Amino acid sequence: MHYIETFDVIGHRNEVVPSTFFRQEHKTNHIAVLFPGFGYTVQMPLMYYTGRLLSESGADVFLVGYNYSQQPDFQAASGEEREIWLRTDTIAAYKMALAQRNYERVTLVGKSIGTRAIGHLLATEEPPPSLRCIWLTPILRSELLRNQMKRTPHQALFVIGTSDPHYDPEILAEVQEATAGQVMVIDNADHSLEITGDIVQSIHVLEGLITEIQKFLE
Repeated sequence: MHYIETFDVIGHRNEVVPSTFFRQEHKTNHIAVLFPGFGYTVQMPLMYYTGRLLSESGADVFLVGYNYSQQPDFQAASGEEREIWLRTDTIAAYKMALAQRNYERVTLVGKSIGTRAIGHLLATEEPPPSLRCIWLTPILRSELLRNQMKRTPHQALFVIGTSDPHYDPEILAEVQEATAGQVMVIDNADHSLEITGDIVQSIHVLEGLITEIQKFLE
């Protein structure tokens, strides 16, 4: 059983980043922080079921509610300003999450732009002794993100589809080798890890992903 709390994280330009916290009824030393995509929210399937799995495994779960696709100022900003904006929001949310208890285990889950958020955390925050990162459809073509991935020791799971424009088998092998991470490559899956024109197969992909994440967390 868990309790649901909401937080107004103060991020870039002192604007609110709405966040939701699922607090376990009993004490836990494990926190999971989920960073969604640009328009792929924490309520959408990949994030929703990953969060549910982590909660059912006994972790406190902190869902970061930025939604940059609904913020014209973010879309109009330069690439550099977007990165500053994302980094500021991410660090503020992460510190709020970790302040809830004395955690020993941290799991970070990022989807698309959310993987860039994790990269900023790896570059700026002291990593906990037991850090797991689940990289869903990572922006592999970003040299900055690749360097951030490789710089900080962590247990890694990379998940991407072959029809994702960010998929590059050579780059994926590079970050896998650097992190000694696990990889799940899904044939014909797009940037949402869906199979275009095949809803049933897309559901099977989701089932396989959650099973893989469950194994990764054991």
